[in-house]
Amino acid sequence: MKQALILSALLSTLLPAALNAQLYWDTNGATPGAGNPADGIWDTDTTPFWTTDSSGSIATVDYTTGGSTNVIFSAGADAAAANITVSSTQLISSLTVKNGNVIFSGSTLDDTGTTVDVVVDSGASATMNNTGSFNGNFNVNGTLLVNAITAGGPMTKTGTGTMTANRLDAVLTVNEGTLIYTGSVSAKLKNTTVNSGGTLRLTGNAFDGTKRSLAVNTGGRVEFGSGLTQTISLFTGGGTVSGEANSMLRVGGDNKTTTFSGAIVDQLNIASIGSGAFTLDDTSSMEFTIGANGVNNSITGDGVNDTTTNLEGEFIFNLTGADLTDGNTWLIVDVNNLNENITETFNVNGFTELSNIWTNGSGFAFSETTGILSYTSVPEASTYALILGIAAFGLIVRRK
Repeated sequence: MKQALILSALLSTLLPAALNAQLYWDTNGATPGAGNPADGIWDTDTTPFWTTDSSGSIATVDYTTGGSTNVIFSAGADAAAANITVSSTQLISSLTVKNGNVIFSGSTLDDTGTTVDVVVDSGASATMNNTGSFNGNFNVNGTLLVNAITAGGPMTKTGTGTMTANRLDAVLTVNEGTLIYTGSVSAKLKNTTVNSGGTLRLTGNAFDGTKRSLAVNTGGRVEFGSGLTQTISLFTGGGTVSGEANSMLRVGGDNKTTTFSGAIVDQLNIASIGSGAFTLDDTSSMEFTIGANGVNNSITGDGVNDTTTNLEGEFIFNLTGADLTDGNTWLIVDVNNLNENITETFNVNGFTELSNIWTNGSGFAFSETTGILSYTSVPEASTYALILGIAAFGLIVRRK
């Protein structure tokens, strides 16, 4: 009985240590380092490409004998490149790429019942061309490309580096660095939050339907690539959302009431849709990039619902590229397809208001009633002087 108790105590001490042990990828046996390139097959119990020695200086074992699912690539510091073929599904608890350019292909990486920590250190890069069937916490200070992570639960992005995903089935939170979602495999993002210090860049379809939420909190940023259109239900936060040419965010896909308090910049179009309501509150701002006659981003409706749209914040007209041809106009707010409410807190940066007409003294005028920005050429000072001179000469002639 006493021996059994002693054995139990030893197991309770040693088992957690064994479970938390780490295995280092090592393709050159007891020779220090991992080999360069450190190419090889990651299978279960055949190929001895693993070691418990971080320097790679002891005899290697197979994955099963190693007895850990916390894997590190690679032992030592000599492996500048490693092409790793995963043979049959392999279970992992964490995966770290600490040096070199590591490329995974082949079979699936799966979890052991917990969220997988994926770490890519500064100066390292990893490409996962295979599928990851796990929920992940991605701490990326180098670069990471994932083809498809498919578990569908909560996932986070931390670290100052850049992660690119072709498919991410995730309730996603971006806390730090940049995550680029291409959607080239599938659009699978669910409710998404971007916090201070984080950037989410969308270059292809991202959300898996029209009933998802996007929260861009203060200090966070979301960027829409050229020509991209996305539809969401709830749009909240006080961060920054930008868009390249012909990009659009459609808000109200589930007929909800939602309020955004941040900054919309560059060329992003906003469509207020559905039977709910969308508010740009009194701390919000939206930039409109004005180009050739009729060329600009705008706030539009869906042509069906006359969606209630409350404009309480600031409009900013970027006139740097505006075509200054007399009579040019730009539709800013699609009043014919919106039930717009422009409140007392509404403001146009650099313009003054009189009877719901905002002017800047340089020929531009924005009408709250029509939603149109227009340009009327203003005679130069020399022209004014000439007109006044002619008028004065006319008076003199008449007096004679």
